[in-house]
Amino acid sequence: MKRFAGLAAAVAILAAPGSEAATHGTGRIAFSLSGRNDVTAIYTVRPDGSGLRQLTRPVVRQGFGGDSGPVWSGDGRRVAFERDLPYWGRDRFRIHVVGDGGRNEHALTTGPFDVMPTWAPGRKQLAFVRLVIGDALTQSSIYTVTLGGSARELISGTADVTPAWSPDGRTIAFARVLNGEAELSLANADGSDVRSLGLKGTQPTWAPDGKRLAFVSYADKNGQTCAGEDCSPNGEIYVVTVDGSGLRRLTFSKADDAQPTWSPDGTSIAFSSGYEVGGHPPWLVVVAAAGGPPKRITRLSGIHDPAWSPASVR
Repeated sequence: MKRFAGLAAAVAILAAPGSEAATHGTGRIAFSLSGRNDVTAIYTVRPDGSGLRQLTRPVVRQGFGGDSGPVWSGDGRRVAFERDLPYWGRDRFRIHVVGDGGRNEHALTTGPFDVMPTWAPGRKQLAFVRLVIGDALTQSSIYTVTLGGSARELISGTADVTPAWSPDGRTIAFARVLNGEAELSLANADGSDVRSLGLKGTQPTWAPDGKRLAFVSYADKNGQTCAGEDCSPNGEIYVVTVDGSGLRRLTFSKADDAQPTWSPDGTSIAFSSGYEVGGHPPWLVVVAAAGGPPKRITRLSGIHDPAWSPASVR
């Protein structure tokens, strides 16, 4: 989601959607959606756009904040996400976990700036990004936490964001911000052997077979988002094998394409596509992993952070 990619880059420096025809697939897609007073909550929907459900109902008292960044556990029984409960006008993020039916929700980390969770295979451990905000410098490192346990640093970088655990649990993909640009990187599950893929990009996500990554690249500069005099290029979705070969561009929209997520069978990738300023708010869109015209799912707007569940989720 670009607002968190922008946050990470700032503090760490540290086809237009096509047909509205239904798409097919198994599982459900979780995402964040703004409601009243710009407070976000987590929802899920089937890949054909039916069966919309609200999963979380955050109580936010300062008129902004809420829930975002959902990720499914490997068995589909839990969803982890980040909850922003502002305190005296300042964001405060913690990682929360909730059952797939919206019950048994609880905080997993203490914050104050814990974001971007990713489940390890199984359902007892997660990785996430912890921001440490100072007067002159903000650092972002990757931590792990077990259910009911305490957090510990896993990768001791100073500008690491958007971690994603591989299906076999052996590798974590993430983006390391260097000189203001995010670069795709890999590390062993214990945090050792950090190595670059040699590609600029962020928000990596693993295909179910563990052989490919989808990610967001800003290199094409196809469209931009401006806030005042500050402009940043919009993202496009790419796929690459884990050795850095076979790079393929999937989207060609001037909209900001973000947060790719694979279908359980590895044939499709869902993502958000839209504009934070001007144009339409982000839509939920799906494209074939092999390429082709993107298709919009549901008529909802303002969707961020899509995450496709395991096939077992109904």
